[in-house]
Amino acid sequence: EMGATQISADIDDPLRQRLRNVVEEMAIASGVPVPDIFVMENEPGINAFAAGFSTEDAAVAVTRGALEQLTREELQGVIGHEFSHILNGDMRLNVRLMGILFGMIFIGQLGRRLIRSAGRRGAIVSRNRDSGGSPFVFVGIALFILGSIGVLAARLIRAGVSRQREYLADASAVQFTRQTEGI
Repeated sequence: EMGATQISADIDDPLRQRLRNVVEEMAIASGVPVPDIFVMENEPGINAFAAGFSTEDAAVAVTRGALEQLTREELQGVIGHEFSHILNGDMRLNVRLMGILFGMIFIGQLGRRLIRSAGRRGAIVSRNRDSGGSPFVFVGIALFILGSIGVLAARLIRAGVSRQREYLADASAVQFTRQTEGI
């Protein structure tokens, strides 16, 4: 529970109505259906995010601080930024990147467990002295190294992609709002 309340279409509060108007404007500008709108009531800082896997199930949330402290132009810039994430499928991309990262972590952990398992069973010292050790140890080491390299590469790729998507979101916000002051 994040303490967020959904903003309905028939709202009386002027700050919430301004937020709804800005979200509807950005929906028109971006060609995206109006997402569900939430305010995180217990958050005094300025922040916002978009959630959902497609434009049809998207939601936008802003903190109470953003609602109260930002000018209309700044709010437009923030909401335009979030609409870019929705329009460009950034939430889906992040889930895919996290899946790859999890897969690499899993491979590394599997290698670590193979090494531990072989060590506990005394498999490191093989019954057959000519073999030089258990094949499970070597497979485990290879998987551990592969997983570790994969995790490092996945994190670097994710960081690079995230940075580029943030630049794109800022540029799109300017395109949607037709002004640079809010950004």
